[in-house]
Amino acid sequence: MKIDGNSADLLNRGLDRVGGTAVQAGNRTAPNAAPTTTDAVTLSDDATLMRTAMRAAGRTPDIRQDLVERMRAALDKGDIGKDPGVLAEALINSWTNEK
Repeated sequence: MKIDGNSADLLNRGLDRVGGTAVQAGNRTAPNAAPTTTDAVTLSDDATLMRTAMRAAGRTPDIRQDLVERMRAALDKGDIGKDPGVLAEALINSWTNEK
């Protein structure tokens, strides 16, 4: 019997002949070898919150057309726009849902 010392999978070939279980040698694994484990990623609570916020922001339109229309109507009626303080107060109230 000739032994080839340059073969990377010598262990696999030898065990395959006798029907044994081989461990991974090189890049080859025998068919009846134990399955390999997979990597897992666990996100922190902060990362999970950030991912949720980013997804919600992605679903929100860039321009809130309903708010634009309300502000245009308020400008047309003269409720806001003439006094910067009144405009600022109206914006703050609309954000805090106060009347």
